[in-house]
Amino acid sequence: MTRKIIVLFMGILLLAGCSKKNKNIMITLPLSEEEMNQAIEYGIKNAELSMTEFVSEWTVDLGYGEGKGKATLITPFLKTAILSKQAHNQGQEIKRALLEKALREDTDCLTFEITLFGGYPEFGRTAEFLLKCNNKEIQPVYKFTPPYAEIGRDYTQTIKGKVKFNKKDIPADSKIVLWVQYNMDEEGKNKYTCEFEFDLKKYR
Repeated sequence: MTRKIIVLFMGILLLAGCSKKNKNIMITLPLSEEEMNQAIEYGIKNAELSMTEFVSEWTVDLGYGEGKGKATLITPFLKTAILSKQAHNQGQEIKRALLEKALREDTDCLTFEITLFGGYPEFGRTAEFLLKCNNKEIQPVYKFTPPYAEIGRDYTQTIKGKVKFNKKDIPADSKIVLWVQYNMDEEGKNKYTCEFEFDLKKYR
């Protein structure tokens, strides 16, 4: 009995030690201290811009209308700047710890926010995504598109979504293409294809 108690106690200590060790493993932030300060300053300086204007430098826009859309590359710099802009506009303190936590969430991913225009309410459900890089086609590790589109004043069907890709094998200076395809109509016989081209070395 005593031996069992000792073994159990040692097991608990081992697990506790592992847990403590894991907590001490820090994920390296994708921005340096200087870059983070620059992003915070950018967010505050441009806080009065609309979100469309604010992210335009990181956006590829194919135009408005069925079969078109736009995609924004959410870099760590842009993510920090957006959070800083929002905090500033709400009169809140920009908390460094929250910014660092947000950056760690997508450290291993290329993240895109997308807007697509289609021909019927459920077209977003059919959207398929690929990232093309160096003759490779990379599947997303996460994607979200709403089940139903929003209808504009001119009855254009619009969806806003998000897609992420693991960037492990994507060099930081790559030219990439975010490929999107979705049904033109409910029958699905014909499809729209959008290709958003990004040169990664151009984006902060």
